[in-house]
Amino acid sequence: MKANYLCPKCRTYLNVGDKIVISAKNERGYKGILLFSIHLGDYEIKKHSNFDIEENESLSMFCPCCHKSLRHPKVHNNIFKILMQDAEDQEYEILFSGVYGERCTYQIKEEKVSSFGKDAGKYLNFTNLINMS
Repeated sequence: MKANYLCPKCRTYLNVGDKIVISAKNERGYKGILLFSIHLGDYEIKKHSNFDIEENESLSMFCPCCHKSLRHPKVHNNIFKILMQDAEDQEYEILFSGVYGERCTYQIKEEKVSSFGKDAGKYLNFTNLINMS
């Protein structure tokens, strides 16, 4: 599926080719760029080899353009939000875990929720997810 991903604050396009570009900071305060797959459910993340992130480490993530936090604390402090526009210009909220190594993504449009990843049930029940997004 062809899609574009946007910052929910400044609406800048975050994807280049088949990667979503996100700026991140680890728990020790080191910063780097993360490249996520545009394909929901694909959890391969590319990063610079010197940007050390431990498995299960909580990250802070930011738009690389406006530098605003992508954290969505209404849902959970470990959940981050971007927007997705599909080929028909339908817009979805994409919520995902900011814990390195967790596989947890939600695609939301109105009251329809699709979940991806083995950790998708960890944080939310779908009623709260819809009400808080």
